[in-house]
Amino acid sequence: MKKHGKSLTLNKRIALIPCSVFLPMLLVVVYLAVTLIRSADAYSAITESVMYANFYSKEFKERMDYSMYLAVIGSKTTEELGDGKTTINGVVTVDPYKYIEELSDVCDELSDMATASINRKKIIQVNNSLKSLKKCVTELERMITDNVSYDEKMDYLDENIRGRSGLTTVIQGALQEYVYNETKNFDQAKDELRLKTRNAVEMTIIALCITAVIAIGLSILAVRSVTRPIKKLCSQTRKVAKGDFTAKTKIETVDEISVLTDSFNDMTAEIGVLVDNIKKQEKNLRITESRLMQAQINPHFLYNTLDAIIWLAEERKTDDVVSMVNSLSEFFRTTLSKGKDYITVKEEKSHVESYLEIQQYRYQDIMDYEIDIAEEIYPYMIPKLTLQPLVENALYHGIKNKRGKGTIRITGWKEGERIYLKVSDNGIGMSEQALDKLRRSMYGINGEVDESGFGLANVNQRLQYYYGEEYGVFFESEENAGTEATVIIRAKNIAPLS
Repeated sequence: MKKHGKSLTLNKRIALIPCSVFLPMLLVVVYLAVTLIRSADAYSAITESVMYANFYSKEFKERMDYSMYLAVIGSKTTEELGDGKTTINGVVTVDPYKYIEELSDVCDELSDMATASINRKKIIQVNNSLKSLKKCVTELERMITDNVSYDEKMDYLDENIRGRSGLTTVIQGALQEYVYNETKNFDQAKDELRLKTRNAVEMTIIALCITAVIAIGLSILAVRSVTRPIKKLCSQTRKVAKGDFTAKTKIETVDEISVLTDSFNDMTAEIGVLVDNIKKQEKNLRITESRLMQAQINPHFLYNTLDAIIWLAEERKTDDVVSMVNSLSEFFRTTLSKGKDYITVKEEKSHVESYLEIQQYRYQDIMDYEIDIAEEIYPYMIPKLTLQPLVENALYHGIKNKRGKGTIRITGWKEGERIYLKVSDNGIGMSEQALDKLRRSMYGINGEVDESGFGLANVNQRLQYYYGEEYGVFFESEENAGTEATVIIRAKNIAPLS
């Protein structure tokens, strides 16, 4: 039965904290932020415009004058002067038209960035000078093309472009005045920042004092009404984390913590039931997986093998009958393995060897096989029925569809901390589309697991379950050349699953 307690719920009490504590600080922070941003923007605007204008006031005249001088003495066209990257005698040469256009674009930006109103007029002056300079460059280029005398070209260059009264000198002077006017605004911005900073400090001190008093009072209330019940609940959660799903807690409140406590108790009981169910399901899953792999063996393989044994018996080929029955017996002995999920690499080799011996009786005209597995990896454990589905896939989808005789080759070796097992064939292979479909089916991408890829997908899933997602089966294939299936696992024995 619920008790009547405080009128304020936990939600309302917690809501008082940001309203009473953080609101004053929020106002201070907003004020400080706005002040700093405006001051920083003012400094940034002045600094950026000054650096920009200062760069071009130094570089423009030097590059333009020297480039046009090279044009006159070398009788070069503007395209031959430079691309803004070539340096001659320490000076970067430029295409005058492109460089004039570049400075014109810069002037548009400088006009927008200007903090001194007079500088907008300076930019208009620079733009007008640039237009005149462009005409002079065109005229000088014409004189070069018409093979005007060297002295006439130099006189024109000095009088109109690079001389004391030349356009590049005018442009340089205007840009330097721009820099000077912008620099004067630094003092005004500095005084404004100093005043705003003093006001901000005073407001911050007052707000901190008020906030400290409120925070202390609300913290005491929070400890009494919120922190203690939550600590008690946390203590119970630690018990649950250790596996004690019988842990329950009881808190005498009427707020949200009471609801949380009841939900916690219900959740703990339900988790306990779910954990028991999961353990049972995992056990059943391992049993089902083992049975599924055993059932994966195509019944037609057994029927065809028995038919072959009958045929050999009728032909009185006793030695072949004995050999085939022994191979079949060894094959199923390893398949069952007394219910074990994993066997040694040596046992897996014996298993797939038995399978190939049986199949060679039926397909001796079209199939050969080779097995070359390094003995050093024989003792390592591997999930049962890893290679047989890969060999079966190589036989039925690679060798059988090929004209003439084919070979299945099984190799195995160890590199560092990994073991590699490869099943390759020189059968019909796969196209890029077929290979992509097989991979998507094997990895279950977008649920694409068809019947033909089920066994391969099962092998890959079991390998990743035992070793991790970076391991598994990896396919490569080339149409009319063959297919390679490579199994990559850790060189580590697998402990039995409980």
